[in-house]
Amino acid sequence: MELSQQLSDIHAIEQSLKLTFPAAYKAFLTTDEKQSANPNTEYDLVDFNGYTAWGIRFIKLDASYPENLEAIAEVVLQPRKLIPFAWSISSGDWLVFDYRESDENPGLLYIDHEMALCLEDAESEAQSENITVEEMMEGNLSVLCENFEMFHAALKLATDDTVATDEVDDDEDDYEDDVRITEK
Repeated sequence: MELSQQLSDIHAIEQSLKLTFPAAYKAFLTTDEKQSANPNTEYDLVDFNGYTAWGIRFIKLDASYPENLEAIAEVVLQPRKLIPFAWSISSGDWLVFDYRESDENPGLLYIDHEMALCLEDAESEAQSENITVEEMMEGNLSVLCENFEMFHAALKLATDDTVATDEVDDDEDDYEDDVRITEK
């Protein structure tokens, strides 16, 4: 996709949501060599503020984007303030910008899909636990970090692990070549 079309699509989504995505996020999507060449590039996040995710993919900011808002609407109370930007294909977790307190520099949260309650379940459980639905739904959200720059700095290409594994395998092959077998 051409850069001008990408920027136009991003602007249209920002206008429809009445927000501005972080500049570092937009730059990453449009100018990062690997990400802009292949929007399905996968990244890993290993023990980042206690969170690990494999196979993170960024959501394309194009005409299909509203489907992602609908997908998280059942697990958040404010789908227009909690904006998905990526997900882990290995775990199904959502990564979201949190615009509830700031329209300028949103924090980042994640939604653990295995622990998240849908609104209907939260309503019934809230009554039995004597808490509000809002408190129950807030339990779906976990803080990841303060801004996109911190998050981006911690990402590793998913293929980085493959290279490290190959290096280990090469070392093991060298060791096997050194083993001497004696005949009896």
